[in-house]
Amino acid sequence: MKQTWNQVAKARMKELGISQEKLGEMLGLTQGGVAHWLNGKRDPGIENIARIMQALNIDVISLLPDGSVKTSQDEIEYVGRPKDGLVPVVGEAMMGADGEFEMQEVSQGWLRIYSSDPDAFSVKVKGDSMFPRINSGEFVVIEPKTQVCPGDEVFVRTADGKNMIKRLGYHRDNTYQFISVNQQHPPLTIDDFDVDKIYFVAAIVKSSRFIDNITDLNAPI
Repeated sequence: MKQTWNQVAKARMKELGISQEKLGEMLGLTQGGVAHWLNGKRDPGIENIARIMQALNIDVISLLPDGSVKTSQDEIEYVGRPKDGLVPVVGEAMMGADGEFEMQEVSQGWLRIYSSDPDAFSVKVKGDSMFPRINSGEFVVIEPKTQVCPGDEVFVRTADGKNMIKRLGYHRDNTYQFISVNQQHPPLTIDDFDVDKIYFVAAIVKSSRFIDNITDLNAPI
C-alpha cells in the first residue's frame, strides 16, 4: 500500500519513541517547523524529506526525478518536485544574555537551503549563550511572511531596538509572552505596542551550507 512520506515518518517516530521536539533537535529545526512539515501545512522539499528519513533510520531511500520517494518496504508518494534555493545571509548576531543579541547588518553570502518565503533571510550566530540549541558559527534562517504560532521559535525586535530569539508562549489580551529557548531564564511578557517585529525561525543551519561566491553553487555539500 502506498503511503505519503509523512505517514511513514510519523509511524517510525512512534515506533522509536521520538517526539517532534526531539526530531527537531536532530535536524537543527524548531518543533513548530517539524510539525508543519509532518502535518502537511508546509512543503519541506525533497532534500529535507531525505534528512528526516535519514534521522529516523529509514533504509534504502530513492528520491526520483518526479518527486516520489521510495523505501525498501513501501512506495511513498510525494506531490511536488525537488526544490533548491538560496537564502541571503544579511549579517551577524553577537549573542548576549537570555537570547538577546546585537545585530551587525552586512551582506555576507548565501545559504544553500530552500524557503517558501521569498523574503527569508539568515544571520550568522557568534557566541555560545544559546548553546546547545544554537552553536557559535551556525546560521538562523528567518521567515518574515510565515505565520507564527505558540511554541514556535521566533526572532523578536522590540520597539526600542532590542533583538531576541525566543519561543512564543502566547499572544492574548494585547500581550506577548516569550520563553527562553534554553529555559534558563523566566518568561518575558511584553505589551503589543512594545513589539516591532515577530518573525518565524525556520531552521538552524550548519556552516557547511554557507557560500560566499555564487560560483560555488555546484560544489558538493
